[in-house]
Amino acid sequence: MLHVLRRTCSVFRALPGASFACTSSASEPLYASSVASVAGYLLARMMATMHGSLHPQACMAVHAHQHRHLTPTHAHFLCQPAAPSLSLVRSFKRPRVLQRPRIMPVAAAATNFYAQQATSFSSLGVEEELSKALERAGLTRPSYIQEAAAPVLLQGKQAVIAAETGSGKTLAYLLPIGTMLLRAKQKQLRHQYHALVLCPNQALCQQIVATVHALKGDNGLPLLSAAFINTSNPPPYTPPDIIVATPAGLREVLTGSGGAYGWLWTIEGFEKRVRHIVLDEADMLLGDAFVKPVDDLLQALRANDRRQVEAKVFQELGINDTLFKRLPRALHQACWRGGAPGLLAAGFRAPNPPGEDAVLGPYWKRQYVFAAATMPSITFSDVGSRIHKLYPDAEWIATDALHTSKRQVAHHWLEVNDDSWGKQLVNVIKGDPDYQAGKAKTLIFTKDTATADAASSLLHSAGVKHMVYHKNRPMGERTESLERMQQHSGGIMVCTDAAARGIDIPDVTHVIQSDFAPNAIDFLHRIGRTGRAGKAGKVTSMYRDFNIPLVEVLRRFIEEDRPLEAAFSRARSFSQKLKRKGKFVPRGMVASEYEASMK
Repeated sequence: MLHVLRRTCSVFRALPGASFACTSSASEPLYASSVASVAGYLLARMMATMHGSLHPQACMAVHAHQHRHLTPTHAHFLCQPAAPSLSLVRSFKRPRVLQRPRIMPVAAAATNFYAQQATSFSSLGVEEELSKALERAGLTRPSYIQEAAAPVLLQGKQAVIAAETGSGKTLAYLLPIGTMLLRAKQKQLRHQYHALVLCPNQALCQQIVATVHALKGDNGLPLLSAAFINTSNPPPYTPPDIIVATPAGLREVLTGSGGAYGWLWTIEGFEKRVRHIVLDEADMLLGDAFVKPVDDLLQALRANDRRQVEAKVFQELGINDTLFKRLPRALHQACWRGGAPGLLAAGFRAPNPPGEDAVLGPYWKRQYVFAAATMPSITFSDVGSRIHKLYPDAEWIATDALHTSKRQVAHHWLEVNDDSWGKQLVNVIKGDPDYQAGKAKTLIFTKDTATADAASSLLHSAGVKHMVYHKNRPMGERTESLERMQQHSGGIMVCTDAAARGIDIPDVTHVIQSDFAPNAIDFLHRIGRTGRAGKAGKVTSMYRDFNIPLVEVLRRFIEEDRPLEAAFSRARSFSQKLKRKGKFVPRGMVASEYEASMK
């Protein structure tokens, strides 16, 4: 036991304030209780080093150990709570990771779309050329989420942008990142750096490229270049400022023939030159369908981040990889986060310490941004919780209207069955005053491609002109349908949830759920296609008897202006939990607490 203790003490000597006197003699025998005391102390000190504060039980371990005959020579630690690592943004909340879902109604003021009247893009620090480009496009006033995100992103910080659909999240990250890329060009740095935007589908990728190219200078040319890449769209020989791709498409390029188009398109070049990483629709990209390629990419980039910081530190402190690997993980983390100053502050004794006037740094830093309209963060398995664990320094920027239905959207609920469904659908479309006036822009959501085609056949027979959008339709037809809906003032499109994520079709007047959404998250994304940018809209939700439990919860929450996150569930867990408990109880809450909060 004494041998183990001595080895443990030798490891912890590198920690701050942990220079140990580990002795044993006949006059002062080392009893098992003393070993247990030291072990408790070591565990407490390790917790303090990793987390920046001592847990109350850890404080008790240190206090108890300080009264033993075996004591560290420096054992005075302040047991104070750690300072918050996530700063607050005005009228925006810190991440509610692993906490109860919000239940209380949201104030009407929280649903405003635009920032304060006096706020402009230039006042937020956006590059003047980009501000002028926005003015030429008719955008002179930022949205609330754009106002909150710009100062954070312009500092190069990691960020989570969580805001309701149609709130302007795309420009919220494109404008600050574009500003940094333009300023880097003006400095004529030796290396050109790039940004990557990952999206779950090609339609969203193409939409982001179009948004970047719409930001034009006085000469009518785009201020920034962007390219959507995959095996069908090979990389351009001139590297774009902003790379847009799906996870699978990017992996195929980097591991395939990408090197033929330049060093940037190799794994090594990509890791060293792409400085900004954005996951648009982050909750979907980190979900089951995409998690493997996305996790592989993020792990590779974060490993490269660590290697680049280590290389600089090795040079500054005169150490090598062999010595570094023998250090405790707490010192590794201090190095990765703070470079040489962070490593020295954590208690590392460099063989050749730098002089007082030595200039240390700057160190490589890659920016990670996660944007989404739904960000579950109640349980450990939720996407928001996983992001918080992997990127604890990320700032969370969220509006109070997150996970709510917009107040300017009117809801109508219609129960149907298999016999009445077709007739009711036609009646809803033809009974719409906007359709009768010839100016309706309507999206009809179905549960899958088969029901989309069935709805299309029904509308054809009823003489309702429309388009169809789903994955089984040819790419050319899908692109044409989206362009027609985006560029014309009216139209009807039958679609699956492929059109519910991120795709911006302006001025949608009516969303019809021909098949009710299977869960609250999909429901929010569907209804988010209308009422965008502060405009009015309406939603007609057709539901069947097996949808009633979810419909009742969502309908009550919407009517009472409550966030819908309490109804979030994974797959079929909503109905399963309802059957098991006999009534609806949100995740993270007990029945009595939920009932009291709903009064």
